[in-house]
Amino acid sequence: MLLDQPSSFAHFLLDQAIRPGDVVIDATVGHGDDTLFLAEKVADYGHVYGFDIQKEALATCQKRLTTANLSQQVSLINQGHERIITALPADLKVQAAIFSLGSLSSETSQDVTLPNTTISAYHQVLSRLNRGGLLLFIIDNHFFKSEEEIHYLVADLTRLNPERYAVRHFQGVNQDVGQLLTVIKK
Repeated sequence: MLLDQPSSFAHFLLDQAIRPGDVVIDATVGHGDDTLFLAEKVADYGHVYGFDIQKEALATCQKRLTTANLSQQVSLINQGHERIITALPADLKVQAAIFSLGSLSSETSQDVTLPNTTISAYHQVLSRLNRGGLLLFIIDNHFFKSEEEIHYLVADLTRLNPERYAVRHFQGVNQDVGQLLTVIKK
């Protein structure tokens, strides 16, 4: 069901915004679930840029992409998402981006996103986002050790110009599914 997991809802929203041929970003590749979804959506003539600081995450994702015959439309980049702007061609516009914040697993919990890098990264994406494009954050509380990043991120999001950006924050009320979802539409 669509509301069972915020990632399902995020994919539903992305499905409405992305068309074959679009350029999209997975700012935190992790296990590659979002990367695979994005690669299917952009089809053979679109492109996905995937970022992760964890080499094992990129290796796992690459295997999954190869198995699904989707690796040709994906560039996996082993660097933090705060360097998105330097990895993209200067004039490239982006239709959508997704950030899954938290660690890959409890064993890699030291390799987590940080408030300053996430805020820098999402502002870089906003500068390249097409009108009508989406930027989504999924926050996995099961592998997310710091409320600090959420606090700083939400505080920064409230400062976005409401005439240019619509920001929505979704959270379960009567159950802890371990995830939050924030959506920005330009």
